[in-house]
Amino acid sequence: MIGIAMELKDLAVPGLTVVFAAGVSFASFESAASDVEEVDRRVEILESKAGKQEVVDVKIEGIESRLEKMEDIVQKLLDNQQKQAINIAQICQATNADCSS
Repeated sequence: MIGIAMELKDLAVPGLTVVFAAGVSFASFESAASDVEEVDRRVEILESKAGKQEVVDVKIEGIESRLEKMEDIVQKLLDNQQKQAINIAQICQATNADCSS
């Protein structure tokens, strides 16, 4: 009887150790899986924000392009007005006209 009890004890201790180790491993895997899901969720959020930022960047590029075109147009208008003022001044001087108004 004592021999059988010793054999059961010799088998039970390693068996319980294996079961305990399996439980700890399973808990670790569950925790890792949860962490992976959290990381996936965070990556999705960041990708969404990055996509929105790309849209904003494209819109800003379009606005900057339009602004440059408007600045070019305004500069051309100023150049034309300056040429017209010079031409009017030359006409007034050549004709001795009173162009002060």
